[in-house]
Amino acid sequence: MHCRFEKVTSSRFLRCHGPWPARYSFQPGEAVPRQPEKSFPAVNTAEGCEWSSDGSLLGLVDPAGGVTVYSAAQGYEPVCQVPPLVGGPVRNFYFSPLGTHLVTYERWVKDAGDNVGVWDTKTGEKRFSFILKNMTGMTWPPLKWTSLETHCCRMVQDGVQILPGSCERSEVLRIDAPGIMAFEVSPRGSGPQGSGSPHVALVVAETKGQPARCQVYKLDDPSRATATKNFFKAQTVTMKWNNVGTAVLVKSAMEVDDTGKSYYGGANLYFLRADGEETALVASADGGPIHDAQWSPTQDEFILLHGELPCPAGLYEGRKGNKRVDFGSGHRNTIRWNPFGRFFVLGGYGQLLGDTDFWDKPGKQLMATRRMECCVVCGWAPDGRHFLTATTAPRMRVDNKIELFDYLGAPLGKLEFDELLLAGTSRAMTAGKGAPSGHNPSWLHVNVPISLSHCLLRYTEDHGVYAAIADQPRAASTAFSR
Repeated sequence: MHCRFEKVTSSRFLRCHGPWPARYSFQPGEAVPRQPEKSFPAVNTAEGCEWSSDGSLLGLVDPAGGVTVYSAAQGYEPVCQVPPLVGGPVRNFYFSPLGTHLVTYERWVKDAGDNVGVWDTKTGEKRFSFILKNMTGMTWPPLKWTSLETHCCRMVQDGVQILPGSCERSEVLRIDAPGIMAFEVSPRGSGPQGSGSPHVALVVAETKGQPARCQVYKLDDPSRATATKNFFKAQTVTMKWNNVGTAVLVKSAMEVDDTGKSYYGGANLYFLRADGEETALVASADGGPIHDAQWSPTQDEFILLHGELPCPAGLYEGRKGNKRVDFGSGHRNTIRWNPFGRFFVLGGYGQLLGDTDFWDKPGKQLMATRRMECCVVCGWAPDGRHFLTATTAPRMRVDNKIELFDYLGAPLGKLEFDELLLAGTSRAMTAGKGAPSGHNPSWLHVNVPISLSHCLLRYTEDHGVYAAIADQPRAASTAFSR
């Protein structure tokens, strides 16, 4: 089941009655309608629902095991239907950044053929397919585009293929990298206003006493690396580009910490400029665990949580990776920037108590601290002024709930569930049925088990009310007063 927020005078919500997600519409203050406007096919898991990044498309795994794509701007009419490749069901799927392609994954079966497909979301036509035997954090997603889909990259056995963003197979460049572990594509070119060639960063594993290495290449001219950094202790790696495509953070980790300081192994964080002018070790395993590191979505800077708890939180500039601002120390392990880079949240979740700080970055001011117990997932709404936390199964089997806060940490409301699988925020359609042209609403969508009947609605700013409707909610009250 999916639920969402929108900033309009009328409100719509989705509920799951039995196995069928359905969309309802109502005006605040009026009775909740008994009949749905739109019903969708059943989904079996939380991974069976996915929005495109702009909220214009909704994908649902259908009863046949494929994916049906719906258009939010056209009243959720089906756009296309993608069949399974090897009998289904599709276990994971995602949209390309502009929503032009859909990538589906099914469990690999020997001699059954390709299990990953790339599809056109307008027509449902298959562009191409290939085999992915093991889906891990370093192999998924298997295809990565730049933010404007000018280029697409795919990791193969001994390197990276570079395709046009349209996925035309006639023009394919290749970077040879035997022993490649992972790769990451920059969101845009590193020149002014995103001009110039985007880059791809890849990591080659250690071998025969030689260190692992991260190399950066231009996608338009991959003949030579523009930056290289060598390092040891790299069983797993993750990479994150800044929003302007000029620098990348590389976290290398070992599953076992040979110093014995950490049960969770040791990790190092490296900084590389795409032009090769700067490389640096930003955080080492000797200094304690790396809890989180996140780039600002709008500025060339990042926040790092590193060290034994209570650990310091620091803001680092993206030119040389030097620390600029200290935000103090605390029991925090999670960083969440709001979409505009002004506010950010530092939270202590998982095995910590849930203490959460709301910061104003330009003013370097702590605005509020609040305890959010048993938080499993959290994030900002697209408007940058509302923050969501959720307690979800299977991590927590009791007290499943969604809580909403404003950017000052003030609580706006709570909705409780017997069992909640997934919650998150997503952009909504910019115009279409039920949404006035020119509005840019924020949506909240929620997955609950198909055996339950719950629904959640969207926020209506004109009426100043949050509301939620549940068929059989655990909490008696379902209205969020602002």
